[in-house]
Amino acid sequence: MLEVSYLTMVMEKEMKRKLFVYGTLKCGGRLHDFYLKDQEFLGTFYTEPHYFLYDNGAFPIAFRLPKGTGQSIKGEIYRPHKSNFDMVATMEEGAGYNQYKDIFLSETEKNHNNAIIFVYPSTYLPKNLKVKQDFVSWAV
Repeated sequence: MLEVSYLTMVMEKEMKRKLFVYGTLKCGGRLHDFYLKDQEFLGTFYTEPHYFLYDNGAFPIAFRLPKGTGQSIKGEIYRPHKSNFDMVATMEEGAGYNQYKDIFLSETEKNHNNAIIFVYPSTYLPKNLKVKQDFVSWAV
């Protein structure tokens, strides 16, 4: 019986893993079908305004800023299987991104979700960067 309860705990923990995506992993993005096509979609959400989204042309790069000093990013939250999440993490971390757990607001701001977002280290931000505080969304 110990094995069944352990398996149940592992499965419950896996189901709580949520991923906020804001670029090529969004529905319609060039990486979506490979990593997230058959994963559970939880909806469209927004970050609180403490990010900066840099458009690198082929993909966006998100940076975390001090609370209230940045932009609100529109994205999607998925609940991927562990293997899918691990593939995304390997890709993102291999490119230099870090995992950061944050709170994301729904379009109506009545619901919120905790999820993981991949952000680039803020040490790579230009020192004199002036961030226009507004809402941003990267078009796929």
